[in-house]
Amino acid sequence: MISSIRTQIGGVFLTILLTGPTASAGIHCQRCRDTGMCEEMVAVTVTEMKTVEETCYRDEQQVKTVLVPKVIQVEKQVPYEYTAWVRVKKEDPQELEIKTPKFRWVDQKYTITVPGKDTVTKIRKRTEMVPTIEMCTVTEDHGYFETKMVATKTCGGCLCTEKKVWCPCPVEVLKEKTVMKPVTIEEPYTCEVDICVPIEKTRRVKEYFTKTEKKVVKNPYTTLEPRKRTKMVTAFVPETVHEEKTEICTIKVPYTVFREVPCQVTRMVPKQQACSCQSH
Repeated sequence: MISSIRTQIGGVFLTILLTGPTASAGIHCQRCRDTGMCEEMVAVTVTEMKTVEETCYRDEQQVKTVLVPKVIQVEKQVPYEYTAWVRVKKEDPQELEIKTPKFRWVDQKYTITVPGKDTVTKIRKRTEMVPTIEMCTVTEDHGYFETKMVATKTCGGCLCTEKKVWCPCPVEVLKEKTVMKPVTIEEPYTCEVDICVPIEKTRRVKEYFTKTEKKVVKNPYTTLEPRKRTKMVTAFVPETVHEEKTEICTIKVPYTVFREVPCQVTRMVPKQQACSCQSH
């Protein structure tokens, strides 16, 4: 007789095969003790009441004395500074330049031109036709006469008459030819030309110039200038005074209260379930 037992050791499932007549009578399940039900710890979420500390605030009335600033007008004699415009006599020195026209006699050179003759050499050009030999390509007919038999009306249409026929044979050959080409020839020649001859002369002329003199002139004038003045005037000066004032204010006073609130916790509880040995 063969039987099997499945057990769990340290998270590993082991299957033990038992053979022989004493296999089922001598071995028992260590977990369920042959009851078929075993107990395991499972995680269960439960709701529990927990005491927590909470800070609250309550309103309280308090009386306090504060200093309130107040601005009042006080009559005082205060110095008043102002600007007065007064007449002031001054002199403005002005430097002048006085220019006087003058002249002096100077020698002046000038140039005049007179007509004259001059011999010059010039070059003139003329064109002559000069014969020039050139090579050109021409076409010549090197043909010949052939004798052919032709038919005539007198012979009744038979080929009995001889006729000489010219057979052309064009051939290109190089030949010399004489061409007249124009050639420009330069020849020097001498001739007389009319020219203007410059002659330098001297004459006395007036040269005008300006004589500059500097002179200082004082110009009197009257102007207005600002001057600082001070006088005592009656004025209302603002002053700040502090008055005591009683105020009632509301403040927040903290205090501590304890209350119970529900919270979710996880507990490990035992649970009865079918043993794994019942599946074999």
